[in-house]
Amino acid sequence: MVGVGYVGLIQAVGLASFGLKVTCVDLDARKIAMLEKGIPPIFEEGLEEALREVIARGRVTFTTEIAAAGDCDLFFVAVGTPTSERTGNARLDYLDAAVSGIAAIARPEAVIAVKSTVPIGTCARLQARLDRDFAGKHLEIVSNPEFLREGTALNDFFNPERIVIGGNSEAARDKVRQSYAAFEDRGVPMIVSDTSTSETIKYAANAFLATKVTFINEISDLVETVGGDIDQVARGIGLDSRIGPQFLKAGPGYGGSCFPKDTLALATIGRRHGVQQQIVETVIRINDSRRFHILKRIESAMGDKLAGKRVAVLGLAFKANTDDVRDSPAVDIVHALLEEGAEVRSFDPVAKLSVDHRCYRQCESIAAACEGASAVLVATEWGEFRSFDFASVEPLVERRYIFDMRRVVDITAAWVPRWDIERIGSPLMRATGEAS
Repeated sequence: MVGVGYVGLIQAVGLASFGLKVTCVDLDARKIAMLEKGIPPIFEEGLEEALREVIARGRVTFTTEIAAAGDCDLFFVAVGTPTSERTGNARLDYLDAAVSGIAAIARPEAVIAVKSTVPIGTCARLQARLDRDFAGKHLEIVSNPEFLREGTALNDFFNPERIVIGGNSEAARDKVRQSYAAFEDRGVPMIVSDTSTSETIKYAANAFLATKVTFINEISDLVETVGGDIDQVARGIGLDSRIGPQFLKAGPGYGGSCFPKDTLALATIGRRHGVQQQIVETVIRINDSRRFHILKRIESAMGDKLAGKRVAVLGLAFKANTDDVRDSPAVDIVHALLEEGAEVRSFDPVAKLSVDHRCYRQCESIAAACEGASAVLVATEWGEFRSFDFASVEPLVERRYIFDMRRVVDITAAWVPRWDIERIGSPLMRATGEAS
């Protein structure tokens, strides 16, 4: 396994759990040192226990040297393919370097399976390069995209809805397929295709899910104005089997390491080939404006003036049950508040955010973040925010005002009538006085 981040580490631990011997390679010496001690460099439910188990059984080893994997027949590559801010294209320099390193030490007829999300045509380009530069080795490239969700990634690995394997050689596809034999025995669908189809499946899946997120957010804006219950609306349409309930939760918009990057890359690919992806481009534009919409609602509730006000931001990760803050709506809101002159105190049970600004501080508890706050912003749907008794911080806050970006606050709680509460998909609920 080359690259042991969010995708690679889950894949490595999962395959090792099935009894396969896995060698993990990563250039980050600090990460490798942590993993050798059984300490994951990321937070994922159940990962540390699973990692320690496969280490104890001698099924996984860690190294910074690709040469240590020279005896392997199958290489999975899960390195980053971040978006270029200048062009919108996925950057493939990490992938190219990884494949070149593998090819230099691999045995003849080894297979390189690309887990990284890559532009359509990438695997064909890599295959052509291997055929040219390493002709005598007969190395094969296979596309094997991942469909893991951060926060439930380990469970997703062990309970996949499908496995996609794209390659131009039946022998190469079969070698990858054999590593998933335990799933095939359980009847998990195997989608076997060429590499371009496999690459397109990954982009199309993420773009469609991003579209669902954006759609329900647009409907929530309408419900805020005309009235109704956005949660009931979402349930009402999600029970239709043609639609499904997943990704129909109104909120601040999608974030993380996948949807923003993959939608932008797909739109860029479309423009490059003269086939504009108009739906995807609209989704990107609406999602990008979502943070501005939230900021304006907070600003309006605070008398159109944020400068000098303290805001408590509860949650930094882009979703619950992960420590990933990449493209997190919460982080975007933190920066926007600071730009408006607000003072920000944040809390997240797992995620960390370093901001070089004199008006920002990350706190160790909800209470510490709320001290002196004129607004409390619930930005990530952590369970402890769902059940938190905000009555306990009433003596600490400057004003009893909550903006719930995730619709997780229990509005039936006894303390609610004493607070002004604003939620995505609902109008402002004004405090009515002491609870009875």
